[in-house]
Amino acid sequence: MSQSTGRRVESLNDIPTGKRFVSWLVLIGAGFLVGLYGAFRVLTEGTIALGISNQLPWGILISTYEFFLLTSAGIMVGIVSLALVFDVGRFDRLLKRGLLLALATLAAGLFTIAIGLGRPERPIIHAVINANPSSPIWWVIMFAGTFGAVLVALLVLVETDWVDSPSLTKLVGVAGLGVGLAVMVAAGMIFGTLPARPYYGGALAPVYFIITGILSGIAAVGAVVIAEHKLTGRDMSPELSALMTDYVGKLVGVLAGAGLVIAAIKAIYGLTSTSDSTAMAYEQMLLGSFAPIYWGLGILVGLVVPIALMTAKRTRTPTGVLAASAAALVGLFVTRYEFVVGGQVVALTADPGHQYPIVSYIPSGVEIALIVFALALAAFIYTAGTLLMRLDEPPAEPTADHGGYTHE
Repeated sequence: MSQSTGRRVESLNDIPTGKRFVSWLVLIGAGFLVGLYGAFRVLTEGTIALGISNQLPWGILISTYEFFLLTSAGIMVGIVSLALVFDVGRFDRLLKRGLLLALATLAAGLFTIAIGLGRPERPIIHAVINANPSSPIWWVIMFAGTFGAVLVALLVLVETDWVDSPSLTKLVGVAGLGVGLAVMVAAGMIFGTLPARPYYGGALAPVYFIITGILSGIAAVGAVVIAEHKLTGRDMSPELSALMTDYVGKLVGVLAGAGLVIAAIKAIYGLTSTSDSTAMAYEQMLLGSFAPIYWGLGILVGLVVPIALMTAKRTRTPTGVLAASAAALVGLFVTRYEFVVGGQVVALTADPGHQYPIVSYIPSGVEIALIVFALALAAFIYTAGTLLMRLDEPPAEPTADHGGYTHE
């Protein structure tokens, strides 16, 4: 990548040509190629190409979708809303990057859920012609679509002078905050309203999704912003460095602590449950073959490491925040998988034609390829945004004469 990252490209001559930037584009292209293989398999063979079954219909694509969706909403709630809704001026320098990253992760999440159904066009069509307001899934689709429209509108408002109204920008920001919270709650309701699957935590699922969603959103911004500066060789301003360490880093540590408490309560509740099916599910995920991944990456790396790094002042530096944020994202990806799959590993009936009492599931190569495509899609959208937008400029300031916005 190059020194010009974050400044608008005005012509082809302005496109970065450094080795790091070219290597980054090659990496994104390779991700698309890998993902196209997975997409071709799904579109030609259907969901039989995936590792799921009628006993375990929600696999790693669903957990990846939840990871991206909650990260996007978490960015809106934990970063963007502070600048747009609550007028905390120091967060203006993260506003554009936050909006761009929220849009990129939302697009990755929507791709993952759409392709995971085997027929990507169906959710869009049937959400309209067969609307079912009693279904939490329908509400998630509606909220996610609305959220995407709000993110695009906000990007236009803060980047251009097409609409000269700060009050409108704030109003749309308030709508974004509301819809972002709604996305988290509705996503949790999908799992919390399944009484046959007590592993999902019932009414507490939306609360768990809000806390971990904000954590993943803030961690994503911290990891991307700091990594971008390091890869481009640009020095981070003292103001931005302080923002990363004083807000992003500390909040990653605090939220990771809250997540650790929830994980502990969840483990104690599940492993001591008087319900045989509930205890069996927790034993399978927390003490079975998945245990090394859960405790190693999900808990130790994803929660304990960020807490340790952000508690010590000497490691609460931009590099430390980058490490803590990246670790938190890895851990959250693992625990999203644990959450989604864990609720389905215990068979509901003793049907001799199905697996019983434990349902096995291993993500297929096709699913992994589709996840690679989703990551490449998010990276491509964010990279394109760094070339097309003036990310290093603050949002437009109100003019003294009529209260409108103007760019410096």
